[in-house]
Amino acid sequence: MGIGPHTPDCSEESAGRDSDLCKKMKSTREKMEEETLIFIEATKSFALEWIQREIEANVPPLKSEDYSGKAETGKKKVNELSRLEDLPSRIQDIVEEHINRDEYWVHRNQLLQTDISRDYLEFKKDRIKRDLTSNIRMILGCAAEIFADVKDTNPEDRVWVRERGRRKYVCILRFSDEMTASLNRYFTMLEELLVLGNEMNKELKKEVDRGEGKNKLEKSPEKDT
Repeated sequence: MGIGPHTPDCSEESAGRDSDLCKKMKSTREKMEEETLIFIEATKSFALEWIQREIEANVPPLKSEDYSGKAETGKKKVNELSRLEDLPSRIQDIVEEHINRDEYWVHRNQLLQTDISRDYLEFKKDRIKRDLTSNIRMILGCAAEIFADVKDTNPEDRVWVRERGRRKYVCILRFSDEMTASLNRYFTMLEELLVLGNEMNKELKKEVDRGEGKNKLEKSPEKDT
């Protein structure tokens, strides 16, 4: 007989594994999205507390100053104070605009690159944190410039400064405990998602290999004798 050894049909078992992995990946992505929103809300609270603290420290004494002798200066100060007092009501939208961006949150990318090294993963996590930090620094830096303008602070005396003609704010910015804990949980789930993605890729490769093997068997010139 020219019939080769019988190969059991693993398609049903393989489909079950694929389905299970898909469900796990979907669940992990959903949890990561929840954690993303938790981080954003924590960032809103962090920025709001910072701005309110600065307003309390700077606005009352500025309001008590008499600008009656300088009409133009007085008008300018009033306008700047109005901008300051409007910040708390706008900060949530500002944070949402700058932090809730798909490029910062890897789980939103359906074409997830999973075959990456541990070093690259650590680089990716560091890059995400640096990008988030840069945007939060920019948000607070814009507010700090308003405070500095109201107080007529010399540029060289400002903690937040401009570099090379671009808005690039320099300061030591430490996340709140809530923000740090949330981002760490996100990174843990990111690792889980990548592991699941790797397993899915392996399963798909096995299916391709089995398909190629089956095709070769079907095309074999051997016939029953």
